Amino acid sequence: MPTTYSSSSSSFYSSSSSSRNGTQISGERYATTSQTNPDGTRVVRAGHQELGGPTVVEERRYDETGRQQLPSTHASSGGGARRITNLDDDEEEE
Repeated sequence: MPTTYSSSSSSFYSSSSSSRNGTQISGERYATTSQTNPDGTRVVRAGHQELGGPTVVEERRYDETGRQQLPSTHASSGGGARRITNLDDDEEEE
């Protein structure tokens, strides 16, 4: 049986700033991962968050020719090619 390989890469960026009096603070962070599967398909996930805000993750899928795969109308939940997720959704308001 032949050996198959997949590859992945990731990057991360973060910045912050504050005013002279220290009362105005801002910041943001970004992360991107890319995974190429043995069959040539690729999944790219990009996340970003502003200071104090929710984390948003976007996922895109590409076929072996590099074309973005569009969501199928028959796809099950989570099977879309582009999905934006708020990671803070699991927090319940009381």
